Amino acid sequence: MAVPKHKIVVLSDLKDSTATSLKTAISLAKKTDASIHFFHVKKPTDVVVTDNQLSAKRAINSNFTQTNKEISELVSEFSKKYDINITSSFTFGNIKNEIDLFLENTNPNIIVIGKRRSKSISALGDKISKHVLKKKGKTIIIASTESELQPENEISLGLYNEIEQQHNNEFINEIIENANKPLKNFQVVNSNDANLILVDREMVNPKSTKSFDKLLNKMNVSLVVAN
Repeated sequence: MAVPKHKIVVLSDLKDSTATSLKTAISLAKKTDASIHFFHVKKPTDVVVTDNQLSAKRAINSNFTQTNKEISELVSEFSKKYDINITSSFTFGNIKNEIDLFLENTNPNIIVIGKRRSKSISALGDKISKHVLKKKGKTIIIASTESELQPENEISLGLYNEIEQQHNNEFINEIIENANKPLKNFQVVNSNDANLILVDREMVNPKSTKSFDKLLNKMNVSLVVAN
């Protein structure tokens, strides 16, 4: 069996944006040659409520089994519904550190994170999301619940703020080739214009985080952060 050219990782907190993130990953994987892996991290302090070491260990083991079952059922549901293979993994630890370690070990070139409803920052939380967004060499997909991609529908790709239309990013080029409408440049976007908007990475550097938050807040479509 041939190895896919691209690796898509869905980083999820298992909250309301999870289904949207999975649908987005599946939509993109079906339009490109990509595999999908679902990854979740939970802080031990979210589970352990006692200083007793034995009780803490039991609580973590019990929650691990429960969470692992929840993830397996979720991934299996989407995998069967859309006829696509999705792998998954889960761990306890410091969320930022565990994400860094996972990304270093698996080296995906596409990362999907969800955007909370009516919030400017994505579902992983303010600090974690901004940390992920600054990963160089990665294409970051911010999946919007307001206008989510559907695996059975076509992709309409737009460009934000007249960024360059030529890319050395093979994944982006495959999306462009499979988009069902010509590329358009947008200053303000609504969901009738496009369902996927390409944004330049320079917009999420440390000096421009606030302006990027404003961009996220006014756009009700999924964003692709690349270049």
